[in-house]
Amino acid sequence: MAVYTTLTQKDIEYILQEYNLMLNSFSEIKSGILNTNYFLSTNKGKYVLRIFEGERTFEDENLELEFLIKLNTVIPCCLPLKTKQNKNFLVFKDKMVALFYFIEGQPITKVNIENIKQIACYLGKLHSYSFGKRLDRKSRIDLNFYYNNIDFSKIDIDMRHKEIILTAYNRIKDIDYNHLPFGVIHNDIFPDNVFIDNNNIVGILDFNEAQTGPFIFDLAIVINYWIKIYNLDKAKETLFIDTFLLEYEKQRILTKEEKLLLPVAIINMALVFILLRIYKFHIEKKDNIFIENKCYSELIHLLSAH
Repeated sequence: MAVYTTLTQKDIEYILQEYNLMLNSFSEIKSGILNTNYFLSTNKGKYVLRIFEGERTFEDENLELEFLIKLNTVIPCCLPLKTKQNKNFLVFKDKMVALFYFIEGQPITKVNIENIKQIACYLGKLHSYSFGKRLDRKSRIDLNFYYNNIDFSKIDIDMRHKEIILTAYNRIKDIDYNHLPFGVIHNDIFPDNVFIDNNNIVGILDFNEAQTGPFIFDLAIVINYWIKIYNLDKAKETLFIDTFLLEYEKQRILTKEEKLLLPVAIINMALVFILLRIYKFHIEKKDNIFIENKCYSELIHLLSAH
């Protein structure tokens, strides 16, 4: 979604021939950090053109596209178009390219109780649909990878924060989630990956980190980054969390083991994104890799609360 690959008008027109579309106009989508995306206006409507910039194989990326085509019948999510050859993607200048239907709406910037109810419902439907399904591929949402590749003795961060991080990691590092219900999880279900129109969710986007995992990881992300992140008063926070879990269980009942481990998963998913941001700023920055303009310290209170 940052622009790593520059396309000319002729490039895009060439690509659109494979979809029987004619270009009216195009513009870069500069938000985000992983893939290159362009907004396209064509003779048949609006689309998003994605150039996959990650290190996965085309086959691994296509697993996501195949999953989205089926998932779109269950929840509103990004949907790829088929080419004239009935393929989910094409290869242009040795890169994988896919075209997605454009979703009219805006990313959520301020969460309210109705958003909480709706995302709970859609996550419940996603997890019910994906129960037992597999999408085995590498994701950047990897707690142990970041922890093992960050030398805390050599990075310049607040000592108190360092202590909080290390304490949290030692507390949860040996927890085994393998016995919990699993399936394909979104794994990055932040509010800015969800589009709304008139306060109704119209699209769940960015399944780039989707993979097989325990369902409570998605629940933990919502509780952290839709609710706890805002430092609500205790009564409102409790109301939002209780409402979220109640609405979710209308679609899929949580097991006793999931309920027991959910508080630990909340710490886990707070910690993984803190470490991700530290890694990007202190490690990847040295190689001039694009750095997301977000600071880990904005999230540290998610651990301090525990």
